[in-house]
Amino acid sequence: MLTSEQVEHYRQNGFIVMERLISLEEIAILRAEVNRMIESAPESRGAHHDRSGRPVQFPVDYSFTDLDPDGSRQVLNRISWQLAHSEVMFRAYGNPKLLEVVENLYGPDFVPFAESTVIKMPEDGAPFTWHQDGQFRTGPQPERGINLGIYLYPSNEENGCLFVIPGSQKWGQADIAGIIKEHGEQLPGSDPVPVEPGDVIVHSRNLIHGSFANHSSDLRVTVYFGFHHRPSLEEFFEKKEIEKRSRIIPLAIRKRRDSGLFPDEQPYHYQPLPEAGDLESDEIDGILRATPSAI
Repeated sequence: MLTSEQVEHYRQNGFIVMERLISLEEIAILRAEVNRMIESAPESRGAHHDRSGRPVQFPVDYSFTDLDPDGSRQVLNRISWQLAHSEVMFRAYGNPKLLEVVENLYGPDFVPFAESTVIKMPEDGAPFTWHQDGQFRTGPQPERGINLGIYLYPSNEENGCLFVIPGSQKWGQADIAGIIKEHGEQLPGSDPVPVEPGDVIVHSRNLIHGSFANHSSDLRVTVYFGFHHRPSLEEFFEKKEIEKRSRIIPLAIRKRRDSGLFPDEQPYHYQPLPEAGDLESDEIDGILRATPSAI
C-alpha cells in the first residue's frame, strides 16, 4: 500500500497524505451517518436530550466548545467512541486499505487505542489549538502511535484545515505554550495540509499540529482512528487490557464482511487475532467502550 518514498516521508516529516484512499461511495455513506449523529447529539454540554427532545445515549461522548465566555453558546466539536454509536463507523474501521497502511508503518502487531469524529460546524466551527497527542507518560518516547484521519469533505484554510510543523515529531515533548507565547498562533515552520473527500492524513501523535476555526459556510468532518505498535504499550498496560482493545479489529473486519456491501473486497487479515469469535452484545459493548490506551 505505502511506497518506500511515502514511508520515508512519514519518518522524516511525521505525516503523509493518502489521496482518495476511501471510495467516494463509502464517503457518501459516512457523510449521511455523521449528519445523523450530529442531529442526535445533545443540544448542549450536559444535556440528556437532542434538539428534537429525544433522549441521547451516552451524552458524555459529545464534546462542545464555548463560543461565549459564559458558556451560553456552544458548538459541537467531537464525538468519541463512535464505534459504539454507529454500525457505519464500525464497518469503516474494518476497511482493509486503512489497516494495511497501519501494517506498512508498524508491521502486523498493532493495537487500536481510540476513535473519535472531529466536527467543525459551518460559521462557528471550533479551532483546535497547537498540540501533541497523548500524555507522554514517562517522558518523550520516540513512538507514541499514529492517527488516521478520514476526510469526508474538502478541507482547506477557509474551513479550518489541519496545520502541521513537519519534523516536529522528533522534538520530544515540546513546550508548545512557550512557542505560542513567543510567536503567536501562526507558528514558524507550520504548513497547511489541504485535502479532498476520501483522502486520509496519517500523522504521528508526536507531531505538533492544530487547526483554526471554521468561519466558512461549509461543514468539515474528520473521522479519526488511532493505533499503537503493541511493544510501545507493554510497559504501561496489562496484557488483558491490550488484548481487549485488540479485539475491536477482528470484530470490525467481520462486521464489514458480513454487511455484503463490499463483495469485491478482500478482508484484512489481522494476525494477532485472526477471528472475532462469538460474543454476547454486552461483551462487544464493553470492547467498543474500552478505555483508550493512550501514552
